[in-house]
Amino acid sequence: MYNVIMQIFLFIGIFLFGITLMRIGIKGLTYNQLGKLTPKLTPLNGLIFGLFFTLILQSSSASIALLVTFLASMKMSLPFAISYLIGANIGTTFTAQLFVWNEVHLMLFCLILGFVMILIHNQKTLLFGLIIFGLGVVFSALNGFENLIHIIPTDRIQYIVHSEHNSPVALSIFGMIFTMLIQSSTVATGMLMSFSHDGAIPLIQIYYVLLGANIGTCFTVYLVSLRQPYHARITAYAHIWMNVLGAIIAFPLIVGQPLVNLAQWLSSVPEQQVVWIAVGYNVLTGLLFFILMKPFIKFITTIHRPSIP
Repeated sequence: MYNVIMQIFLFIGIFLFGITLMRIGIKGLTYNQLGKLTPKLTPLNGLIFGLFFTLILQSSSASIALLVTFLASMKMSLPFAISYLIGANIGTTFTAQLFVWNEVHLMLFCLILGFVMILIHNQKTLLFGLIIFGLGVVFSALNGFENLIHIIPTDRIQYIVHSEHNSPVALSIFGMIFTMLIQSSTVATGMLMSFSHDGAIPLIQIYYVLLGANIGTCFTVYLVSLRQPYHARITAYAHIWMNVLGAIIAFPLIVGQPLVNLAQWLSSVPEQQVVWIAVGYNVLTGLLFFILMKPFIKFITTIHRPSIP
């Protein structure tokens, strides 16, 4: 079991390395263009920019941390910021979709092509090479996660799955703590998708781990906001409350089971089912907060009032 745990952390490191390479490449290609963007501060534009930046950075935590940094230097409206958060939560599911397209031949193609492009002495080619090679590294880590399921004895997996400690609350707490430790809900989702490959873990259990992972991903953004002005910190608080309240709303089985059933109806592939669960949850909760934006803003500004000097 010790070897399995060490391999899990090894593949997490490889995964994060691949994501970092992709982020460097995409950021290098788009940095000059991003500086020219002057978004209108409307909720709809906030939603679009949240999606856009999260797709570029391949991380909702990095995207939202960037928003907090922007807010520290320029005062954006709270409706814009909250809409941005909704877009970021939905945008991060695209990275999860990459896992579904994972295939050994595609992994080798990305690694070889990316490596060759990195060796070419041209800046744009180098950046494109980093993106492609990084994608290959991500695929290799996910293949490693999938192979781990065959190392763990079947009876051990069944014991864990059917354990009396596997309550929805315990699963959500595990997802939250694990994501806080590795500071990436994307990694948590990727691992769940890998271990769901043979249907070893029931989808409803994966659903509750994902609820906790969404809360755990707030930790990074909160750390970034600690020394920022009030209008930046309030965005981090909004991010926390959105994920906590969203998890509470979606926690009852009467909400979770229909989402799981819908995912199973949309696809017969276990990994794709996990993606559909993540997409369904983020879209439904995002739509709810978008509709109830005004009372939600009143709620967080009442609880988190600016300190009086």
